[in-house]
Order: sequence, then C-alpha cells, then structure tokens
Amino acid sequence: MYLSRKWGTICCGSFVLLNFIIAGVLSKIHHLTANFTLEVGPYAVGIFTGYVLYRTDCKVKIPKVWNLFGWAIATAVALAILYGLWTTETTPKLGENMSALYNATSRTAWGACIAWVIFSCATGHGGPVNALLSWKAIIPLSRLTYCCYLVHPVVMFTYYYSRRTLMHWYDLDLSYLFLGNLCFSYAVAFIVSLAFESPMMGLEKVVLGRGKNS
Repeated sequence: MYLSRKWGTICCGSFVLLNFIIAGVLSKIHHLTANFTLEVGPYAVGIFTGYVLYRTDCKVKIPKVWNLFGWAIATAVALAILYGLWTTETTPKLGENMSALYNATSRTAWGACIAWVIFSCATGHGGPVNALLSWKAIIPLSRLTYCCYLVHPVVMFTYYYSRRTLMHWYDLDLSYLFLGNLCFSYAVAFIVSLAFESPMMGLEKVVLGRGKNS
C-alpha cells in the first residue's frame, strides 16, 4: 500500500481470496462443521480500511440513502453470522457445502461489517452509533479494549479448566458467566496495561521524540 496503491490493493484482495479458498477447501476435505476460520481475510480488510481512511483523511461524503443501505447490510450480515448457527442442539444444522461456505467467508464478512462501522463513524456518518462509541464515560474502557482482547482467552480458560464439575448451560447461568468473564477480563487488562502497555507508550514517545499531544 505504501509503495503502490494498485499492487497493494491487489495483495489485499489476493489475501482475502486465498483465505476463502484455503478455509473452504480444508473444511470440505476434512468434513468440518461451521466453526473453522482463518484470520488472514479480516486482517487484510482492516489494512485496506485503514489505508482508505488515511488516503482520504477521513473526509468522505456518503449520500444518506447509501449510508443507510450500508448500515442495513452490515447489520444484517453481522446478525446472520453471529446468530445464524444458533440451534438448540450442540452442533449447527448445516450441510457440508454450507459449512464450507460459512467457514470460508464468515470471519472476513464479520471483519467487513466492523470495518463499515469504523469507516462510517470516522467519516462522520455514524450517527447515534458514533455518539455512543465517542461517549466520554466509556473512554477509559475503550483504552483497555486491546489488552482485554489479548487476555480474555486466558481468563476464560483459567475458569473453565479449573472447574471440577460439569457445566449445565442455561440462559441465566450464561448471563452470569458472560458478565463475570467481562469484569475479570477488564480487571486483568487494567493490570497488564499499567504494567506493560503504558510504560512502552511512554518509552516510545521518548525514543521517537513525539510530543505530549501526539
């Protein structure tokens, strides 16, 4: 992207296409259910979105109709990916071909939905979503989101592997478990941020000579 807009775009598109092909083929060959994903596709989507925002300086005019259409599509796709596999049984009821299609495209499509939220809000078309995400009350938590993303699997698996009895899943239990994982993950993220991320950010400013407002 830095050296050539054309070839950078081709590279990002190639990564997405390869992600589709590899995930779909592996899913088909090994008869996988709809739960196998690769991370290259959404990463390429994120790089391309960041590049577009950088090149346009977040100044993009989107007609209201197209903006609403984009939000509707992104919302529908995200909900379909998130809840489309829901079933009262333990495994999704999808055929082999549909499972392969889901495994090939779901994670990249989810990344595209998130990219739309970022793009729309950054360019001033986010409306109430942008107002919520920019709310000052959640800024302290927003600064911990990346650390929380890194540590939450450790917190969750520590709990799961420390249990000595089987878990009986029902809605209220899952609600308590979700809230507990959320609170503990942010608590651990706060400690990790103070211990590692914040000192490294301060060191980066000193080494690179960045100003206090950068």
